[in-house]
Order: sequence, then C-alpha cells, then structure tokens
Amino acid sequence: MSLDSTVPLDEIDWRLVEALQENARLTFAELGRQLELSPPAVAERVRRLEVLGVIAGYRAEIDPARLGLPLEAVVRIQASSANECQTIGDRISREPEVQRCWRITGSDSHVLHLAVRSVEHLDDALSRVMPRSGGTVTGVVLNTPVPRRTITQKLAQGTQQLVRARH
Repeated sequence: MSLDSTVPLDEIDWRLVEALQENARLTFAELGRQLELSPPAVAERVRRLEVLGVIAGYRAEIDPARLGLPLEAVVRIQASSANECQTIGDRISREPEVQRCWRITGSDSHVLHLAVRSVEHLDDALSRVMPRSGGTVTGVVLNTPVPRRTITQKLAQGTQQLVRARH
C-alpha cells in the first residue's frame, strides 16, 4: 500500500463522496438535487469513483446487539515469528466472530474486532484465535464515543499538505 495513492477529486466529487458516506441509499435524483447536477451526471461521477476505487463498496451498518451479539471486544495479538503471523491470518479469516482484522506494526502483530453473544462465547472465540506462541491482550468495548466518521475533503487535504511538507 502506497502512502501517496491519492485520487484527485474536485469539489463536486467531494460533496458526492461525503453525501454517500452519510447515506449510501440516496438516489441519483436526490444526490443531483443536493449537488445541482442531473441524475445521469451523478451516475457518471459515481461510476468513475467506483472505477478509481474511491468508492470501494456499499454496505448496511448493522447493530450486532440487535442480532444477539451484544458484546464486542478488541484483541491485540503478539505473534512470535513471521511464520506465526501468516498462520494467524489464515486461521482468523475462518472465524465468524472476527468482524475485522488489521495486520499492524509494533510489538503486536494483529488487532481484531470480535462480536460475540457472551463472555463464554468470547472465551471460546479467543481459544480459537490465540497464537500457538506469543500472547493476546483483550479489551471489552464498553461504548463507542466516536463512531465511524465521514472522510471529508478538509481532512484529506490537510493530510495531503502534511505529506507534501515532509517531502
């Protein structure tokens, strides 16, 4: 992954991206009214953003608790070797409780987000994702003071300015 994989967007693209992050179910007609564009012009921009990989997909945001999974946990894993890292990645990809996994730098090798029914279910899931050697640290999510945020033009342009200033 390149740190400079920025796709240039104009002001209208940014407004479109921000609107879709807030509500991906908006129709092209509704988006067109917001952006003062025709529905075909909106559709063309959306298709271009999809092709460029800016829009990577569309998903419903689900509340796990409403589906019987009220307990969420964050698990940090320390693998003992590069081979163990690969083994962990292969193993956890098959575990349904693992909602997300990041391979990271530092003393930990992976961070997992799990959704489970109970403490007992968490214990069972941990026994399946735990490395053969190395260790884990688990934290139970109490609440989410900062839910998923919208990526804004202001954030991205500030980030681009920081990257340019470093080079």
